[in-house]
Amino acid sequence: MSSATAPPLSRIDRASEWLNPILVKESRQSLKSRQFVATFFLMLTASWLISVFGVVVEGAGAEYREIGRTFFFNYYIVLAVAVFVVVPFSAFRSLLSERDLHTWEVLSITTLKPREIVWGKLSSALLQIFIYYSAITPFMAFAKLLKGIDVVSIALVLVASLVGSMMLSLIALTAGTFGNQRYWQIFMTLGMLIALLNAFGASLALVNGVLEAPFELDSAAFWWVAGVIASFVAAYGILFLQIAVGQLTFDADNRTTGVRLAAAGIFWLAVAWLAAWLQWHSYFGTSTIGSNEINEALSILATLAAIQWGLLGLITATETDPLSRRVRRGQSRFLIVRLLRTPLMPGGARGYLYIILHLAALAIFVVAAMSFSFSNNEATCNYVLGLCCYVAFYLGLGSAVARLARRVFGDFRPAHARVLTLLLVALGSILPQTLYFFEAFRTASRPQYWITDPFHTLGNLASGNTHSTMLIMLLAGGTAVVVLLNIPSILATFGEVTRNPASPDAFEKK
Repeated sequence: MSSATAPPLSRIDRASEWLNPILVKESRQSLKSRQFVATFFLMLTASWLISVFGVVVEGAGAEYREIGRTFFFNYYIVLAVAVFVVVPFSAFRSLLSERDLHTWEVLSITTLKPREIVWGKLSSALLQIFIYYSAITPFMAFAKLLKGIDVVSIALVLVASLVGSMMLSLIALTAGTFGNQRYWQIFMTLGMLIALLNAFGASLALVNGVLEAPFELDSAAFWWVAGVIASFVAAYGILFLQIAVGQLTFDADNRTTGVRLAAAGIFWLAVAWLAAWLQWHSYFGTSTIGSNEINEALSILATLAAIQWGLLGLITATETDPLSRRVRRGQSRFLIVRLLRTPLMPGGARGYLYIILHLAALAIFVVAAMSFSFSNNEATCNYVLGLCCYVAFYLGLGSAVARLARRVFGDFRPAHARVLTLLLVALGSILPQTLYFFEAFRTASRPQYWITDPFHTLGNLASGNTHSTMLIMLLAGGTAVVVLLNIPSILATFGEVTRNPASPDAFEKK
């Protein structure tokens, strides 16, 4: 080799060292696997058969009929099988196989960080998607020549499918991080297959609807809605990424702050978009909005936010309170920064504080939005307040009881606390149903008997029950008692943060 050609090769070699090692490893394994080769050639064969037999069936009518839409949908079915089922399932199995083949221990002792491992496997999935796209693209172009579909619709469908496939792969990777126990892997694999098949069916239904009613690209509402969807897809992608990274992080390290920040970002993003819709609703394709639309939007936001904080609180509010030495060494030197970051730090009491702060923000936003829009619907306000009270009550009760159980039983783990919290919710829902069998309690004029059942009581609040004020007072009183039970632990966590500044040595190493 001449000296003139040597430098470019050496630069390429040096550039290749910047690639993620997991990406290189996973790409070599996946591209040489029988699954990838079989899927690739099956895609080409199916697409070729659709082209040949489709043209034969259409006959001479192919010259003047608009049959490109039908051909495109058939090609899309072939592509959807690969990118919505095969690729995400391969990503899911990639993490489980690391544990089955006992190679995870080797990865965990290398210098690779959990984030690099997740990014490497996700990049490998993206590479496979691009290869499948390259195989189907010529056939998509052939569909365009047959009339009936435009290039913009094809491009938007393919871009949306690419994003959807990446999200499914990320969700599959996140689910794979929970497969620590072998007996859980069977149920997780079955559940993942069912979920991916449902996603495959949903994608076909959406694309079929898009082909029947093409995009209105000249409408500002279309681009606003697309922007809203894209922002939430990105936000949830960050959340799932943080969950996956947290699951692969050492138990003694900070596995919580990233997840809490991402969840808070999703909440405030939803609040911002709803506020923008209330202020500039005409840009979203809504010429006028009435009080019913405002109340419905606020109720949907409150319900989704309560579900998110309930699920996240089930994980964060049941953790053990003490900070590990590794986390304490990573704290900031400045007291004000440590205090502001307290709700984001690991620990059950800090997690409960994080949840009730966001629930309070949700209630304040709903009340302020109703006042600003002059939609003072008491039923909606009571429903939102009831939602916040129930989430704060049961999470706080589970956290307090779990804290007491840890003092009594030495080996009471966070998983036990989560099961205990779910049992408390189930008990609260079942107890009124049991009392209903007694004639003395079988009356609709005494809804306080159902106060522990969130589903029944929230239905009464949403329908504007005449006893709504009494129910809200009972819920607020019970929630206040539960919050007071957790106040000593919350104050103790603040004391733990203020007494443990970062060590100079650890700070200087950064």
